[in-house]
Amino acid sequence: MVVVLLLGSLLVTSCALFGKKETVVTINEVPPLGCRVAIDKVTAGSTIKSIEKIESGGKVTYEVEYIKDGKELDAYFTEDGQPVKGAQ
Repeated sequence: MVVVLLLGSLLVTSCALFGKKETVVTINEVPPLGCRVAIDKVTAGSTIKSIEKIESGGKVTYEVEYIKDGKELDAYFTEDGQPVKGAQ
C-alpha cells in the first residue's frame, strides 16, 4: 500500500515537473461544440468511465475512457473535437 502511494505521488510530481496537468471532468465540462459532439459520436451505445482534461505545452486534449461491447477503450480529442491518435 505504501509503495502504491509513493508511486502515485511520484507520477503526480513528474507530470507537474514536465508541465502536464490532468484533471478529471464531466461531460458537461467538455466544450459543447466540437469536442462533446465528437465524444458523443464515438461513445454512442457505450458507458463512459471517465474523462480527463490534459493540459500540456499550451494545448488541451481530452482523454475518454469508455466501455463498448464489453471492451475498455480510450479515445483522445482536441478541444475542437479532432481525434488525436497515439496521445497520452
